[in-house]
Amino acid sequence: MNPPQPLPGDLGGAITYLSAVLNLPVYETWTPAALLERYGSMPAAKAAQPEVFALLLGGGAAVRFWDLGQIRAVGAAQAPSAEAVVGRLLRTLRVRFRPARPPAPTERGPKPAGAAAIRPDLHPPRRPVSDDPWLSGTGRFYNRDLSSNTLDVSNDGAAVHRFLQERAGGSPHTLRAYTSEIRGLIRWCKANGVVGPLSALTRRILLDYRDALRRPSEPQAEHEGGKRSEAGQQRTMAVLRSLFGFLALTGYLTSNPCTRLGSTAAARAGFRPERILPAVAVDAIDRWLCDRAGGSGRQPDVARRVAILATYRFTGVRLDELATRDGYPRLSVELGGWTLTVMGKGRKKRSIPLPDSCTLFLKQYRVACGLPPTPSPGEVAPLFRAKRGAGLGISGLYRQVKGAFREMASTIPASDTAARLILESASPHWLRHLVGKTLVIDKKVPLPMAATLLGHESVVTTAGYSQADLTELRAVMQVSFPLRFPDDAPQP
Repeated sequence: MNPPQPLPGDLGGAITYLSAVLNLPVYETWTPAALLERYGSMPAAKAAQPEVFALLLGGGAAVRFWDLGQIRAVGAAQAPSAEAVVGRLLRTLRVRFRPARPPAPTERGPKPAGAAAIRPDLHPPRRPVSDDPWLSGTGRFYNRDLSSNTLDVSNDGAAVHRFLQERAGGSPHTLRAYTSEIRGLIRWCKANGVVGPLSALTRRILLDYRDALRRPSEPQAEHEGGKRSEAGQQRTMAVLRSLFGFLALTGYLTSNPCTRLGSTAAARAGFRPERILPAVAVDAIDRWLCDRAGGSGRQPDVARRVAILATYRFTGVRLDELATRDGYPRLSVELGGWTLTVMGKGRKKRSIPLPDSCTLFLKQYRVACGLPPTPSPGEVAPLFRAKRGAGLGISGLYRQVKGAFREMASTIPASDTAARLILESASPHWLRHLVGKTLVIDKKVPLPMAATLLGHESVVTTAGYSQADLTELRAVMQVSFPLRFPDDAPQP
């Protein structure tokens, strides 16, 4: 919580608080009378808590408790104490629940030889890009008129820091990407004798840098491992346009040398998804999901992988949009059905109605984790959890999808080498393109509606999915121009 809230001092209060914030039962003791009081009848209790019901048939009491992100049910005689469960939970989730005072450092004996090589102080964290000496001054385009310079900073490093705070501070992924592009510009300037600082750069210098991105012999391109792709060049120039536009808009610069330099409009207009899964691969994906539908008692790890794959398959969300951050993604259930709300590009929220083919697997996963099949109103639990209970991050989601693709590839006949290779090399973004193609080409969904579902800023991008591939064009030509010969002409 912000600000942090102390954990209740008594054990019962601590268990109640932790259960509420995690939306999981941390420690519950059940008797037949308590079960009957909660659910009203034994059939209802059996349906809601089958494991507890089975344990109570043997007599005594049963305990449900948190165990490394999962909920276990055992007889009261075999259950750990409530103090042990709470202590283990706080230690495991120490990123979320921290001690009020850090433990005092303990005395340690002499370090073995070679330990100095891994001392933390010998590997300090990388300093922010705004602290680079190249940004320490101001240049010819710096606006010294404080009546129009609203940024209220006196050097380029502080100006870059303000830009990153306002334009990229809400997303660690965006912050890393923006910082990387600014570092790339500084490296190129240093390697080419451009003294700088940022507010001294002219349009001619920025044009030279843009051209350098296309030549692998330049220092910038060598650092990036070769010639930058067209998309990479467009991304670099988009960050620089945003940076210089921000500095000009706030009055820090007297003019903007990066105006309309390398606009992405042409790139959006020419967008055409190339990573489209062929029909045999799509059949393998859907068959893999169908084989895992309706299973009861499935392990949480297995159910999680299936639910993750199904969510990407039937929503087309971006990889990072399912990663847990700032309370998103969220599930909500209304009379009309389930809705998934994600935080998309530019910190824009997007709500996606979920088809039944997706909610089926989400329900299976929730039940496997000990949660009710349907999320309760205001639920704040992570959509997909790591083994320790925290929300799954980008790398964890990527590994789960890649693991699922490998399983699918193993079911493809050895004779179909192409389909196996495609599945083994596919990534979550291939599923996004599959959803886009399904909406625009297969189902003829209007472009504005498809753009809303996919989170595209412009329908021009969405229109890229309407460009038919070679197979579809060949079919159109065959139907349009069938082979016909006059009756008296010789047949081939």
